[in-house]
Amino acid sequence: MSDGNFNRALLPKNELSAGLRAGKAQMRTKAEQALETVLDEYFPSADMSLRNAIHERFLQLLRQ
Repeated sequence: MSDGNFNRALLPKNELSAGLRAGKAQMRTKAEQALETVLDEYFPSADMSLRNAIHERFLQLLRQ
C-alpha cells in the first residue's frame, strides 16, 4: 500500500501552470501577429498612430 509518498522522478520536469503560461504566451504572440496581418491587408495606408492605437486597444482586450 502506498503511504502517500511518490517518486519525484516520475513527475514532469516543469509544473503544469508553467506549461499553461507558456501556451498562453504563444497564443498571445500568434494573436498579435494575426492582428498585424489583418491591419496590413485592410489598412495598408493607415496612419501609424491609428495602427498603434488599434494595436494597444487589442492588447488591452487580451489582458482582460
